[in-house]
Amino acid sequence: MADVFDVIVVGGGIVGCAVVWEMTSYGYKCLLLEKNENLVSEASSGNSGMLHTGFDAVADTLELQCIQHTFPKMFGVLEGFGLPYNKIGATMVAWTQEQAQIIPTIAQRCRAARVSFCTEISLSELYSREPGLRKQAQGALWIPGETVVDPWLTAISLAHDAKKKGAMIKTNAVVQNISRTECERQRIQVMTSLGQFTGRVVINCGGLYGDIVDKLAGLQHFRISPKKGQYAIYPQKVGHHINSSILPIPTSKGKGEIIFKTVYGNVVVGPTFEDSASRARPESDACTIRRLVRLGESCVPGLEGCPIVNTYTGVRPATETKDYHIDSYPESCWITVGGIRSTGLSGSLGIADKVRRLVLHQHALEPSGPRRTGLEKMDIKFVPPCHARIDDVLYTVTHPITLNGVWKSRDSRL
Repeated sequence: MADVFDVIVVGGGIVGCAVVWEMTSYGYKCLLLEKNENLVSEASSGNSGMLHTGFDAVADTLELQCIQHTFPKMFGVLEGFGLPYNKIGATMVAWTQEQAQIIPTIAQRCRAARVSFCTEISLSELYSREPGLRKQAQGALWIPGETVVDPWLTAISLAHDAKKKGAMIKTNAVVQNISRTECERQRIQVMTSLGQFTGRVVINCGGLYGDIVDKLAGLQHFRISPKKGQYAIYPQKVGHHINSSILPIPTSKGKGEIIFKTVYGNVVVGPTFEDSASRARPESDACTIRRLVRLGESCVPGLEGCPIVNTYTGVRPATETKDYHIDSYPESCWITVGGIRSTGLSGSLGIADKVRRLVLHQHALEPSGPRRTGLEKMDIKFVPPCHARIDDVLYTVTHPITLNGVWKSRDSRL
């Protein structure tokens, strides 16, 4: 008789990896299905690697709740696995008097989001902290908790630890059909390109394709509207020009492009926020990259004349609303995790915790095995040109932040 999994997770991005890790750690027998050859190949391979505090999230949203659950917990995970991170903070800079007048409102929003450590700072303090900035600033807000991580390594480590604890992970597994004929017995069949798998609950973490996966189950409560973001990457040698992530004052059109330093020291400008006709990742376009370079040089004069070393794009799974869609359908043996937009990394562990509670309480499904919540340091060695060996398991690196950061470091072992 074929195995029956407690939980089948569809999608191997940061959210799917976090969910399978959480569920396995609490004793659920889990299967993760990823349609690509490698995990972390879609939206999660084109993010910024920023772990946000939630200072600018909308109050009383599910997104803010998940971010605030994730933020303190993620540091324990990073420390436990031995993964790199840098709590560099963020500085929001106003370049005009009109922008400066908005800062008190943003500070009030921080307090509403219970991020009370955001503080307005004087121009003298701004330039003491960030001497490399252009001198025409008119005001600034300091957000000390903002952190950068290796976004690929964080997601892969969660999946790797879940596998060590008993989860099964299948790649090249395209979900083709869903059969709920036995759902009254808490059984649901997932037909894939690798065959059929049976579970008690399916958790759809399909990201950019989440609405399509939902449709296979006869559900259609949101629609993905892809948003493209483009980035320009500078070499590590210019990393000393900024000490924190430099944020613009947000506008009605969005949060604007950031100048930030990755956990490996590369300076990056981006992302843009553009409508995308395709869910597939497009190439960067030269005109937009030139604009990002001009922005970087305008705000940080030390970048002028320094050639960028690479560019990349990401596509975010936005929807018609500005909040997450985490919906439970016990009668369908199904949970949808959709519309996670650009905060999947920042909200991942909070999302996973919420999903676990839905499985336990709304689906009345107890774990079939014991809890395995311990964390162990991982033996990580990067292998050129694009792989990492973690505890003797070889993974393909899919994120440009890792690819451009690691192999310029002196030591490829963490």
